[in-house]
Amino acid sequence: MLYIEEGHSSTSIYTFLTEVMYEIGQRWQENKISVADEHLATATCDYVLTRFQLSQQPLLQRRRALLFCIEGEEHYLGIKMIAGLINEQGWEVKNLGANLPLPFVLKSIEKWYPDVVCLSVSQVHLLPDL
Repeated sequence: MLYIEEGHSSTSIYTFLTEVMYEIGQRWQENKISVADEHLATATCDYVLTRFQLSQQPLLQRRRALLFCIEGEEHYLGIKMIAGLINEQGWEVKNLGANLPLPFVLKSIEKWYPDVVCLSVSQVHLLPDL
């Protein structure tokens, strides 16, 4: 948390966390850490992101962005970082999170009328669903 308290930019913090998670993923692929270790690292990064994003003062809300991970996609930290950056630019943001079935996405779009819809997928086997 000291890194955040030192006043680093959002981009710097998100880049740092991205590099950390790439390293965690690499270690998991090489069987140097367990899936439990990977989940702990993800939860820790999520906590840091939440603390940082709560400390930010967004500009006046003007436009709307709806973000989510497609059904089957559990890797949500990237979309959470994007939500934070968009929010800092004055957008009203709804981040619906990971593994969202399409009917719920469509219902959210119909109810909320976002200006932009952002979706995330990180696994090759989910690309046909994209």
